[in-house]
Amino acid sequence: MPEYRCMKSFSSPRGSRSESSAPRLDPGGLYRVIFEQARDSILVLELPPEGVPVIRDANPAALILHGYAREDLVGKPVTVLGASLNRGRLARHVGSSAFEVLQKRSDGAPLITEVTARNIEFGSVTYGILIERDVTPRRRQEDEGRRLSGRIMLAREAEKKRLAASLHDAIGAIQVGMASELLLIEEELRGGDKRRAFARIGHARKLLKKVTSAVKGACVESWPPALAVSGLDAVLRELLSGFSRRSKIAVRADISLPEAEHASESPLAIVLYRLAQEALSNAEKHSGAKKLDFSVTCANCWMTLSVRDDGRGFDMAKARNKKTSLGLKIMAEAADSAGGYFSVYSKPAGGTLIKAELPLRPEPAL
Repeated sequence: MPEYRCMKSFSSPRGSRSESSAPRLDPGGLYRVIFEQARDSILVLELPPEGVPVIRDANPAALILHGYAREDLVGKPVTVLGASLNRGRLARHVGSSAFEVLQKRSDGAPLITEVTARNIEFGSVTYGILIERDVTPRRRQEDEGRRLSGRIMLAREAEKKRLAASLHDAIGAIQVGMASELLLIEEELRGGDKRRAFARIGHARKLLKKVTSAVKGACVESWPPALAVSGLDAVLRELLSGFSRRSKIAVRADISLPEAEHASESPLAIVLYRLAQEALSNAEKHSGAKKLDFSVTCANCWMTLSVRDDGRGFDMAKARNKKTSLGLKIMAEAADSAGGYFSVYSKPAGGTLIKAELPLRPEPAL
């Protein structure tokens, strides 16, 4: 390595220590201190013309990051870190590059680092200086995000499939039922029995009304057309009424919305409706509750949805990685897309509280 001369010190003013007694700073020592104290991992590799690069030095941050002692690394091929860096990325040419590397710690745990590499020539030897930053948590979050997005897409496709099946069954019932009734009406009329024919017509009307109601119900569940006409308040109360009728769960509702939100078809109203719909669906399917408190309140430019049931609850730690929590993750994504917050509180036999907070208007730009 190069030899460094001491820096020339400035002359001392009268009365201070003489120039010969003033401390002198060795640049080589300074660089070593920086190397040892750096928070980022720094590895110094020797890049031979052929073969695998060899580790010549590693700072404490590198030892901590990889989980090795200095003697376990210095003088060893770089492959000891669980990644091959001898092809392409650490070419022997002088220059710098940046890339990510998948490695393994000494305990076998996966490690992903963001590497900035620079090659320098010293005499006839080329050295590679690698500065690493641990990006494993970030990559895990990105991977989890991709997996969640895929699961959400599948869930949405399943919802579309369910809606299509409902519409298909309802329309099929209309077709079969009406065709049968019309055939019977035709036979009664040909036989001259007008009384029975009129009775068949009345039965056909009832059948058509019933099946049409089922089709409308499926469509309303997918998209509430009353939102633009009656407003969010009325749509939520209609949603609660249907929920209570189906589930036999007693509902106590407190819906307090600003006047501007009563007849709103804004994205915020749609997001809140979807959150309420999913929360009630979860309570109906999984809670086993007898009572449910539902509230929508507005304060300090925030709209808060709260759904609390007295059901069986669940262990949040165990449910976090289960597919049954997909609905909760979809709700969290929906709240986040509106610039809000989503939270869940539950414990076995202690009921469940679902809470979403959404901003009534965008925050001003700074």
